[in-house]
Amino acid sequence: MNTETVAERRRKVLVGELPPHFLRLAVPVQQVAEPEVVQPRIVSFVPPNTRGRLSVTILEANLVKNYGLVRMDPYCRVRVGNVAFDTNVAANAGRSPTWNRTLNAYLPMNVESIYIQIFDEKAFGPDEVIAWAHIMLPLPIFNGDNLEDYFQLSGQQGEGKEGMIHLHFAFVPIDLPTPLPEAQQVQEDAPAPLLEITEEDTKEIQEMFPTVDKEVIKCILEERRGDKESAVSAILEMTAATEST
Repeated sequence: MNTETVAERRRKVLVGELPPHFLRLAVPVQQVAEPEVVQPRIVSFVPPNTRGRLSVTILEANLVKNYGLVRMDPYCRVRVGNVAFDTNVAANAGRSPTWNRTLNAYLPMNVESIYIQIFDEKAFGPDEVIAWAHIMLPLPIFNGDNLEDYFQLSGQQGEGKEGMIHLHFAFVPIDLPTPLPEAQQVQEDAPAPLLEITEEDTKEIQEMFPTVDKEVIKCILEERRGDKESAVSAILEMTAATEST
């Protein structure tokens, strides 16, 4: 029989504030290293045979005539090589559209010009081409200079008589990879020889594309160095893009 009194039990009880480690297990703390932050690697693809990055800003146009009963809704299509870019539509702008749209494109080797068309967007039916221009790239931009100027537009009024378009050009060259030894260089990279462009060539292609202006066909033939098959392919791409808008 336990004869321990209440007073004796109380003396065994810890009285006062509990120590900090009371009822706590001592667990060793391990230092966990922070995970290494891996920066994402940005990989940009540059097409082969690229001369550099061309920047074209389509600022505005001053047209000589508003075609149709209401004010036109013009937009621009710019073709650099085989790639076409569209600006925004200047709604209800009539003869004085303003876009202020900058287009960036890789400039292929041996391409020295761009082709611009101005369309009037139609709510019903296909959009109408109202002006165009074949513009040689200004040489100063290849020396690091920016160039801003007005260029003449052609159309129903005649060559260079449809008004003016205001453009800004800039160019940034792209470093080419280290060339291979001469024994491994591919001869196919050499530019194709310039073929003679005859009136018969232009007429033959115009019969295939009666809606394409004769001067446009000549410009494309010159850009394709007289290669009729390549010129036909480019015109097919251009007309297909026009019909899809």
